[in-house]
This record gives sequence, structure tokens and C-alpha cells, in this order.
Amino acid sequence: MAGKPGQLSEKHWKALALFEEGNLSRKEIAEAIGVSYDYLSELCSGDTSKAGQVAGLFKAEYLKIQKKHQEETKLLIEENTLSAQLAIKRVLDELLLKKKLTSEDKKLISMYTNALAKCQPNVSVGSVSFSYVKGMTPEELIHEFKRLKSIAESSFDRRAIPDSE
Repeated sequence: MAGKPGQLSEKHWKALALFEEGNLSRKEIAEAIGVSYDYLSELCSGDTSKAGQVAGLFKAEYLKIQKKHQEETKLLIEENTLSAQLAIKRVLDELLLKKKLTSEDKKLISMYTNALAKCQPNVSVGSVSFSYVKGMTPEELIHEFKRLKSIAESSFDRRAIPDSE
């Protein structure tokens, strides 16, 4: 990619624009601008030993685009989660107004309750979320509790164990 030393060329800017659009894979972008996939990967990683001095500049611009995409994705997830929770709330409110719930209604309530439990992280540190239950549904958590309880109770059973000698 010929350009002034230390500056991004038109091909570089075109690649960055294609990354910003987000519709093509890295391989397709490399083909679109007429470079090898490996070279484009070296540019994205900032490998100046293989891609030249411009790789550092390219990587800086590429990281800005990636950060923007991550922020947009996080915002979309938050908006969609809120929309889904509001829709679930409306359905649950309607179901709770019924005098008698059918088995289908109960299954629906259970499904929505499980969905809400799974979508809410218990702890958020920066952009990483951790869950104490590691994605277990309430039913799985109850089963796991019962299993652990039976193990604990059996450990108190001090009946004589025959010698193996």
C-alpha cells in the first residue's frame, strides 16, 4: 500500500471504512482493497515488523472502530433487554389478573421467570458480568441444593464401616 511514510493511504482508509460498516469479514475486506488477509491482520494487530510503520497508526484507528462497535453493541443489548423485560411484565400482569391459571399459563410464567433470572447478572465489574449460579435455572438451582444437602446429610451418618483388612 503505497502512501506517504507514517500516513495511512487511501486503501487503509477504505479498509477502515469497511470495518466501520461492519458488513464484511476481514477476509472480504482484504479482497475488496486488494491486499492479502495476512497483511490486513498484521495491520490490525499493529505489527510494524511485517506491515511497516503505518501498522501502528492503522491499529490505533482500528481500535477506535472496535471500541465504538462494542459501545453500540452494549447499548443495543441494554435496550433490547429492557424491551424484553417490559414485554414479559405486560404478559405476566395479564396472567395474574386471571382468576384461575391453566397449566399452560403456569408453564408460561415459569418460562418467563427463568428467562428473567438468566438475563440478569448478579455482579458486574466493568464490562464483565459474573453470575453466582452460572446460568442455572431456578429449578436446576433447587435440584443442586437438594443434591448438596443429601451429600451433607450423608456425611453425618456415622454407621460402622467394616474393616477392609
